[in-house]
Amino acid sequence: MIPDERRRRLVHMVQEQGAVSIAALTEALGVSHMTIRRDIKMLEDSGRLVSVSGGVTMPSRIQLDATHQAKLGIRPTEKDSIAARAVDLVAPGDLVYLDAGTTMLSLARTLVARAGAEGLDVVTNDLVVAAEVGKHPQARVHVLGGRLDSGNMSTDGPLTAAELAEFNIDLAFVSASSFDLRGLSVPSQAKVIVKRAIIENSRRAYLTTDSSKYGRVAAFKAIPFEAFEGIITDPSLAEPARQRAAELGVDLITAAADPRKDTAAS
Repeated sequence: MIPDERRRRLVHMVQEQGAVSIAALTEALGVSHMTIRRDIKMLEDSGRLVSVSGGVTMPSRIQLDATHQAKLGIRPTEKDSIAARAVDLVAPGDLVYLDAGTTMLSLARTLVARAGAEGLDVVTNDLVVAAEVGKHPQARVHVLGGRLDSGNMSTDGPLTAAELAEFNIDLAFVSASSFDLRGLSVPSQAKVIVKRAIIENSRRAYLTTDSSKYGRVAAFKAIPFEAFEGIITDPSLAEPARQRAAELGVDLITAAADPRKDTAAS
C-alpha cells in the first residue's frame, strides 16, 4: 500500500470510530508502530488529526465561541494558575494588552492584586476585563471600540483592529478557544483581524490558554504557532504541542497545578 493511500485509510478509520489506538492502526494497516507514528505526525501537522494518549482522534470543530457567562465556570483553577504565572512577565511601566475571555479576567484580577503604587497601563477589547483593571486606583485603561460581541462582552472587527494599531504594546496576552499545531484559529473573520493586529503591534505576544483548547479547530486561521514568543498553559498540554513549541523556539511556560504554588514562588 502506498503511503498516501495508507494515510487516507487511517483518516477514514478515525472518522468512522471517533478514536483509534496505535495498536489497532498498526494491525489494520499492516505496518510498524514507527510508520504509524510518522503518518500521524504528518496528518497532525496538517490539522487533520489530533494525538491523544495511546492513539489518535479527529479535531474538535467549534462554530461559535461560548458566551462569557458559560466560560466563567470552566477550569477556573487552571485559569487562576495561568494568570499567576503570566503576571511574572509584566515589568513596571509595560503597556499590556489583555485579550478577550475569562482567562484574561483571571489575569486582570491578578494584575490588580499585585500592582503597586505605579498602577497599570492596559489596552483591552474586553469590557469585563476593562472594568476589573479599572478597580485599581492608578489604572490607565484603554478600551478598544468596534462591533460589540454581546455574548463575549468584547469588541471585534476592523474598527477594533484599527484602534489597536495606534498603540505600541510591550506585552500582549492572547486568548484562544481553539489551537492546534498550525496555530490559533477563530470562528469569524472579525476576530481574525483583531488577533493579527495584536501580533503586529506588540513587542512580545504570549498565547495564554488552558490545555483543553488544544486540538480544537475553528473556521479561520488567525495566528501561526511560531508568531508567539511563548505559550502559558497548564501541565496537561499534549506532547505534540510541547514538541512543536520546542522545534519552533517558542517558550513553553507551564503553570503550577495549584495557583497558590505560583503565588508562593513569585
